[in-house]
Amino acid sequence: MPDAPTSQLDAIPLPALPGESVVARWNGIEVLLITNSSSEAERGLADQVAGRAMRDTPFHTPAFSIADREAETRVFLVRERGLAVGLAVLRPRPRWAWWSWDDWDAERRPGTGVARMTSWTVEIIWIHSTAQARGLAHRLLEVAAGQVDQPVASFGWRRPFTPSGEGFVRRCCAEGFWVPD
Repeated sequence: MPDAPTSQLDAIPLPALPGESVVARWNGIEVLLITNSSSEAERGLADQVAGRAMRDTPFHTPAFSIADREAETRVFLVRERGLAVGLAVLRPRPRWAWWSWDDWDAERRPGTGVARMTSWTVEIIWIHSTAQARGLAHRLLEVAAGQVDQPVASFGWRRPFTPSGEGFVRRCCAEGFWVPD
C-alpha cells in the first residue's frame, strides 16, 4: 500500500464523526455519504475535500461547498487511515444530449439530442494522487451508483475532463456519455 499523505497540504484529515453515514467498507477504505441533512461538521469536511480536489482539476469553483443547499446533492468521501483520499459529487441534472466518443474526438457538438429527462450527473470524481491506480475511482462510482439506484453508464458527466478523467469516463462509458444541461 502506498504511503499516506503526510501533511495537510497533501490531504485533508477525515476523522470519524458521530452519526456519519458509512455506505461501504473494504480493505481499510470507508465511503461516507454526505447529504443536505448531514451535520454541519460533515458538510464542512466535504467542503474542505472539494476545495482540495479543485486544485487537481480544471474547474474554477469547487463541486461542493458548505453553502450548497440543493436537497438532492450526494457527496461521497473516501477515507483511508483517517485521511480523505477520494471524492465524488453527484446531482440530478436534465440531460441535454448524448456525446459519442467519435463526436468528442472530432470536436463536434453532441449529435444526438434527447428528450429532457433528469439523470444523476457526476459533477466531479477525484482520487488523491497517493491513492490512484488502485481502482478506487471505479469502486467509488459503483458505490454511488448503488446509492442513487442508477447504472454508471447512464450518468451525465460534467466537463471539462482532465486527461486521466477522460480516460476514466471512456472506460466507464465505452459508447459515449450524457451531457447535462
